[in-house]
Amino acid sequence: MIHASGLALRRRKVWLNTFFCLLALLSTAMGLAACAGSDDGKIHLTLWYWNRSISDNLIAQVNKQFPNIVLDAQKITDYDNKVRTSMAAHSGVPDIMGINSNISTYFPDEDQFFDLNSLGANDVQSQYLAWKWNLGIAPDGKMIGFPMDTGPTALFYRTDLFEKAGLPTDPEQVSAQLKTWDDYINAGAKLKQATNNKSFMFDNIGTVYGQMLGQSAKQYFDKSGTYLGDQSHIKAMWDEAIKTYKAGVDGKVPMWGTSWNQGVSNGYIASFVGAVWMKQVLQDAAPDTKGKWRIARAPGGDGNSGGSFLAITKYCQHPKEAFEVIKWLQSPTNQVAGYKDLQLYPSALDSLNDPALHQKEDFYGGEDTQDVFGVAVKNVPSFYSGPYDGIAGTAITDQLSLVEYQGKDPGQAWNDAQAATQRGLLR
Repeated sequence: MIHASGLALRRRKVWLNTFFCLLALLSTAMGLAACAGSDDGKIHLTLWYWNRSISDNLIAQVNKQFPNIVLDAQKITDYDNKVRTSMAAHSGVPDIMGINSNISTYFPDEDQFFDLNSLGANDVQSQYLAWKWNLGIAPDGKMIGFPMDTGPTALFYRTDLFEKAGLPTDPEQVSAQLKTWDDYINAGAKLKQATNNKSFMFDNIGTVYGQMLGQSAKQYFDKSGTYLGDQSHIKAMWDEAIKTYKAGVDGKVPMWGTSWNQGVSNGYIASFVGAVWMKQVLQDAAPDTKGKWRIARAPGGDGNSGGSFLAITKYCQHPKEAFEVIKWLQSPTNQVAGYKDLQLYPSALDSLNDPALHQKEDFYGGEDTQDVFGVAVKNVPSFYSGPYDGIAGTAITDQLSLVEYQGKDPGQAWNDAQAATQRGLLR
């Protein structure tokens, strides 16, 4: 006769045996699921990118180009937040990931990435623009970002409004006459007068400051981390933006909004300095102005705004193969393909010299804008972008907005920008 306590014990053993069997089966199933698609003898790599950062046509060719590799390319929304979250959790991080022009913000986490030079990047360094290449290198010399596209800047302007103001309309003549920012401001006064205050040469003074910064070899920090944003080179950019405001030639129209779209459509905004990728932005914003716009060299010199990189994270188990994929995706030939597909302006020297980049563009009055951007991109000065640039940049542009839109005293605004930067750097 079995005692009640013995029966309970037997039932418990049966339940435990069943539980562990189920657990073993579940573990096996999970293991099989985890290995699904990876037991084919091929190398599986994941790639994260955002919309229009890499040509989908090129991505689709990777598995054909590398028969031993299966690339799982995932187009991510809310990109930076997802990348930061996954990296902080050390979970779900892709093998390869795109990084935007804010690559310096990843320098403090450089241990999360492979040094691309250790994988052979230095063998192809001479094929790319030096200033672009250097932006992917952390202060200690570790290369975490491989060059993708660039953002050379130029002057976009309306020929009909320039003609009305008695200004030249031919791109070469405009480039010759508007060599400096002061030249540009003076032309803005003529335009404003000729149009009875209905057209303005500048959209806003933040654009003036930002584009001057993009032309400067010296920016907010040096490689040792010393703050330079309170020095004379930054103050000179600030002063030029304030001069634009005091001259009354800015339309006080912020970028990235309905008012800007309307301004470039109805002639309220007659010109602006912007990156090559603004060509498509302008066409989408003001399609009815087709044929009225031209592009000339930017006043003050050639600069850059934007551009991306590819990195290999430390979680990648096949970094050499991942680098071969990166190198192929961003080869000179494929950067030309990226330009044709998405207007991603190249960083590879042979790409920039490819005849395919030259074409007559109807929106720009039949101008071949490569004649401008192709020269500008090769003359961008080498500059260092630091991980805390955003703190200084935001403080300054916020204060410029207060000057422009609320009439804040420029001297007080400059002091407040510096104080806000110092507070931000101490956090």
